[in-house]
This record gives sequence, structure tokens and C-alpha cells, in this order.
Amino acid sequence: MRPLVSVVLLGLSGSLCPSAEVFAQDSGAIWSQAGEQAAQWWGQSRELAGQAMHEMQSWFSAQGPELNEVWQRAMPSLNQVLRLEERQPRLPKRSWFRRDQQDNQAEINALLDEAVVILSVSPARDERQRIQALELQINRWRAEILDYRQRRLSAPAQATFKKTIADYDALIAARESEIRKATQEIDRLKRQFAQSLRAIGLRLEDDQIDLLLSTVVGDHLVDLGILFDNIKRITQQLEVLLEQNGEDLEAARRYYGIYVVLLKALERMHTQIESAIATRYLPRIDEIRAQTQALAADTQRLIEQASPERRALFESNLRAQQLTLQAAEIYRQYLLEQSNQVRQARQALTQDIAAAWNTYETVRVSGELVGLIRSSRTLLQGLMDRQAPSLRHFDNLEMQREIQKLTEQLRGNLTT
Repeated sequence: MRPLVSVVLLGLSGSLCPSAEVFAQDSGAIWSQAGEQAAQWWGQSRELAGQAMHEMQSWFSAQGPELNEVWQRAMPSLNQVLRLEERQPRLPKRSWFRRDQQDNQAEINALLDEAVVILSVSPARDERQRIQALELQINRWRAEILDYRQRRLSAPAQATFKKTIADYDALIAARESEIRKATQEIDRLKRQFAQSLRAIGLRLEDDQIDLLLSTVVGDHLVDLGILFDNIKRITQQLEVLLEQNGEDLEAARRYYGIYVVLLKALERMHTQIESAIATRYLPRIDEIRAQTQALAADTQRLIEQASPERRALFESNLRAQQLTLQAAEIYRQYLLEQSNQVRQARQALTQDIAAAWNTYETVRVSGELVGLIRSSRTLLQGLMDRQAPSLRHFDNLEMQREIQKLTEQLRGNLTT
């Protein structure tokens, strides 16, 4: 089974369209004129920007409340990105005393971050968060049960002011009942989650759903799937608007500009995933490994010094620590694999965006834009035909729980 992002990469490896390939092959001559062309076109189109955005807003209002809400929230950020792109070619690359291209790009990136959050809204995201919250609560209850069983060992059979064996039995039974109910609710939410993913083009088996929910990268890949779907749906509507405004070149270009910005939002999410793996997840896994290795060394030393009565306890602790080390190594390799796949997909997408933007600045016939965005919609539909990321299946329940525990630590829910 190919990883999700790997399949995304296959979809992105082709050029955006035949005309885009031509521009990409002779980029030297074209890019030398790009700044002047962009500045000239943006100056001409500014007067029509308000009209084009108003037409988009009216159109999306008629497409249903869900898509309309996403569009209404995303539109200010997307429109502002276009305005900042207008300035970019005219700004100096570096300046100590005035706004430069680096300042402008930083603002563009911040706006794209906002757009990514808005465009990643879906019922699947809410269901995933509810599942994670229940799983975290179940882990807390299991820890309480372990504590109750330990306290039960020294509890009296009868007492007035202290908890008795019967009291702890009742507490344990109550927590076990709550765990069963929460587990049933998780199963129900997972079925809903699977339906929500199917609605955006992800058709997964039960074990694949579990894998997506059990890793931090799975969290990001679900968001990526949601973003793909919303961009695809908006692109379909932009295509209709382009066709309806075939005689209005400036308005048509404005719609196509929004499409290019949507692709940049998609690229931005890839960058976010790469950054999260490199700066958060891998360092945290390495920290957990180092701490566990040191603890295992101490435990080994205690085993050698322990009496026969206590040696069994230390040996049990050592086995648990070795299981954590094994799970951490598996997790680390998985993070590295996914980071590499995301990076390759992002690099291919960056090339497609460059070709699309170049076409956007140079094309002279609005009908060409209609054909271009239609071919791009086909590309997006191909990107949706993908599978879940590969991750090792664990028949051992202890290993499954250890992977889940590491995921919770990476999410910041637990401390080591």
C-alpha cells in the first residue's frame, strides 16, 4: 500500500497543463519579464477586483451553507494575498528602511496560514478531536484503576474512615464501566469519521482508520485531505465563474488568481507538516528515547543489585522500557519516511504553482484560462484518489498502546 503523501506526489509529478510545460522549459527568458508583466496586469485589474470578488461572493452564497461559510471566512485572507502579490515584484529584495520582499512574503505566509485553518474545516476534524479526547480520558481512567488496585492491596476489609477493599472494588468497577461506554462511543465516532473521510474521497478500511488516528502525522494527513476537498470544490465553482465571464479578461484573471492562491495554501500546509515533523515531533521522540535509555540503564543496574524478591519487579520494568524504545524507534523511522514524502510532494507542487503563476501573468486570452483551470481541477480530482499512509500493523496490543502513548506525548497531552 502506498503512503498517502506518496500518492499525492505521483499526482503532482506531472505538469499543470501543456502550456505550463512550455513555460517551465524556457523559464530564463520568461522569468526575466515576470516582474514587469505582473505589475502591469495588477495595476489594470485593481479597479475590477471589487467587482470580481462580489460576483464570487454571490455565487458561493447560492452553493449551500457549508461551502459558503468556508468561502466567506477564507475570502478576506485570499484577497489580501492577491493584493500583497501585487506589491511583491515592485518591492526591493532587501531594505533596512522600507518594506521589502521578505517582509511582504512573511505577511503572505501568515495569511496563507489563516486560510489553511479555515479551509481545513470539516465534520471529520471534529470527530477526530472527540475520539482523541475520549482516548485520553480512557487512559486516565486506566491509570486510576491501576492506582486503586495498588491501594486495595493494603486496604482493610472493614473501616469507618478509610476506604475498604469493597470500596476500591466499587471504584474499579465504576471506572471499567465508564471505559466500556467510552469505547462504544469511540467505535460509533470512528464509523462517522470513516463516512466523513469517504465524503472527501478517502475510502479507508477500519485498520487504516486506526492508523490515521494513532499517529501525529495522521492528524496532519487528514487535514490535508480536507483541504484538498475544499479546494477542489471551490475550484469547480471558479471554473463556472470563468466560463460565465469569458468576455471579461480581467475578471477571468482575477478568478484564476484566486485559484493560484488556493494552490499556495495547499503548498503552505505541506510546509507546515514538514516543519512540525522536523522541529516538534522528531526532537521530542529523540528526547523520549534518551530518557528511556538512561532509565533502562539504571534499571539494569538495579536488577544486578536486587534481591530475588525485587528482581522480578525490576525485570518487568525493564521489559516495559525496552518496549518503549522499540516503539520510539519505529515511530522515528515512520516520521522520517513521511517527512521525505511530504517534502517531495511539496517540491513538485511548488513547480506546478510556478508554472501556473507564470501562465497567469502571460496568458492573453480568457478562454485559455478556462481550459487551464479545468485541467487543474482534473489534477485535483486525481490527487483525491489516494490511500492512507502506510504504517506497520501491530498484532501486539501492548505495542499498539505504546504507540498511542507516544502519540499522546507528541501531542503534548502527557509528560514522560
